[in-house]
Amino acid sequence: MKRTISKVLLTAVTAAVMLTACSKQPEQTKHIPKTAGVVVGLNAKQLSQKLITNGITMDKLFTTLQSPADTANAAMKAWKDAENSGVDLTNNFFAAFVFNSNSAKETAGNGAKSYVSITGSLKDESKFEAYLKQNVPNFSLKTQGDFKYIWEAKEGAIVGWNKGTVIYLRPFDANNVSRHNPLGVPDSDDYNEEEAPPAEEEPAVDSAVAAPAAVVAVADDATEKTWAAELDYLFHLKKEESAGSLDAFTDVMKKGTDMTMFVNPEAIYSGQLTAMVPANVKKLMEGCYYAGTLNFENGKVQMNGLSYVGKQMADIYKKYDKAELDLSMLTKYPSENVTGFLAYGFDFRMIGDIVKATGMDGLANMAMAKSGLTLDDVLNAFKGELVYVASDFAISKVPNEYFPEDSVTKPTSKWVFSLKVGDKAAFEKVITSPMLKEMFVKEGNEYKMAQQFPGMPALSITDKFVTAASDTALLVQYMAGTGKIKLENGIESKIKGNALGAYVNFEKLATSIPENEVPEDGKPLMLKAKSLLKDLTAVAHTFNGKTQESEVVINFKNQTENSLVQLINLGTEAAKYFKEKEAKEAGEATVVDSAAATTVDAH
Repeated sequence: MKRTISKVLLTAVTAAVMLTACSKQPEQTKHIPKTAGVVVGLNAKQLSQKLITNGITMDKLFTTLQSPADTANAAMKAWKDAENSGVDLTNNFFAAFVFNSNSAKETAGNGAKSYVSITGSLKDESKFEAYLKQNVPNFSLKTQGDFKYIWEAKEGAIVGWNKGTVIYLRPFDANNVSRHNPLGVPDSDDYNEEEAPPAEEEPAVDSAVAAPAAVVAVADDATEKTWAAELDYLFHLKKEESAGSLDAFTDVMKKGTDMTMFVNPEAIYSGQLTAMVPANVKKLMEGCYYAGTLNFENGKVQMNGLSYVGKQMADIYKKYDKAELDLSMLTKYPSENVTGFLAYGFDFRMIGDIVKATGMDGLANMAMAKSGLTLDDVLNAFKGELVYVASDFAISKVPNEYFPEDSVTKPTSKWVFSLKVGDKAAFEKVITSPMLKEMFVKEGNEYKMAQQFPGMPALSITDKFVTAASDTALLVQYMAGTGKIKLENGIESKIKGNALGAYVNFEKLATSIPENEVPEDGKPLMLKAKSLLKDLTAVAHTFNGKTQESEVVINFKNQTENSLVQLINLGTEAAKYFKEKEAKEAGEATVVDSAAATTVDAH
């Protein structure tokens, strides 16, 4: 299959990963409309500098991955073509998912479509036109105002450019995103669009009454004009129409990090999902945004997020005291071999206020009417402080529960989950409600299961905590509070006083993976993979009245080398290993087929 415009620009974006840093808001963002629900930015120059400093270039990567028989190396050729395409690979690229476009809304008539756009910089207009002419089937250059464009009717995509900017645009169905690939990229070069299954069932068309070619042409021409108008709109966005008019967007785009992400829930809800989302929900989400950054640093990947809330949501947050995780629920876990934990502090009553603000509390109460409970009863019953801790992770052979004479390899671990009880009267009402009263019986100060079922975890329910554990001995020790957790240095102080803290020890998890089940030729790669990561820590700070900050750090065992470099080196080795393995298996299959053919001929 010939290359299409989807592959043209996506090749450029991929190439840009290897080759834009800016302390001010990137120029390309002025072409992103306020109706963008999700925006992802790629700082290509900054990423490439980190790689080149460590001796990694695209040429070296392609050479490493090239098999002896692969003399053409199509990937290398695509890279070289992209380098000479006229697209500025040393600048920022942005992908934006836009919900219900403006100019399309005016011209489409029966409902506007959403679209994904990829925006980059152009350094040589003539080279870009030559590149498209060579690579795009049925190339037809058109001019509209101060920009040029080509329309790909078969893919329903359009690409437009002026002297400094290129924009690729393709519509998608926002109500059914999961069944569409918005970028329209085939899974492989062998993809045949005619053989692909249809996105949805369509009624059979009687050839005798099929639409005339002229009618189809007119419809396609109208679609082209619709999206050409959208391009015109993007090239000439006014400040107040662009995402740059939002302070949250501008702030994150100025950070100059390796990658950025911006999410505007209001824009998503106000798009094609409008009919599905109540007006009160949209009102509640006004002014709510998420802005995130990602940086590849020496020995770690650093991710930071900032959640903004609007006035109505902020008023709900301020109604309650700052929720913090209860560190004592974590530290009394009795183990020195912890593989991970999640500790969270949240006032469940906030959920009730949010539901009430949307006007859906009546439906919630109606659904629980038969249980004799209300939404407030359930939310008041629990305080929202919880913890989950896991330890002693192992992968080993254990007897098959159905065939004891056999064994199976499976992961095992010890764990505890505990949730703090809130209002005792509300909790008693919940636990004794018609919905649960047959399941539990009260014995002293505890509620116990009326009937024990095989495989059920150990359980303790009191008017202070609801706690479950992997086994009874661990539950008893945890509830007694006589044990003490052992964590890596600094973890406790890092999460103390915050709303959320999480931790995963990759090093301990990797150590538990048995090597005897890995092929001998794959063990060197496995050992490198096991020695890559150390741990992950995540923290969400308490709400400060306007925003909530979060931080995720993935630490690598090698603290002196850039994390992106380490990931690419491992990925390159893995790709090379699997490519060589595939070639070896193909060669062995050829030998077997030849031997079989010889045997047949001999007879």
